[in-house]
Amino acid sequence: MMLLEYFDRVKDGIEFLMALGSLLGLFGLLYAIAWWGFTSNKSRGKLYQLILASLVLIGICGLYTGIKYFRI
Repeated sequence: MMLLEYFDRVKDGIEFLMALGSLLGLFGLLYAIAWWGFTSNKSRGKLYQLILASLVLIGICGLYTGIKYFRI
């Protein structure tokens, strides 16, 4: 029984991390799109990296996982 409880907690932890990654990806994408027009060409390279990282997080964690988990 103790082993099953341990794996239940591990599953809950992984689910939380996936939801958190989903929200971070979504907010990162929204932030990059919001600042796109206000930055210079030199700073847009960082925004490209942020957009790429956000898309990877959303692709791995799922788009609506965080919204469902945190009931936003």
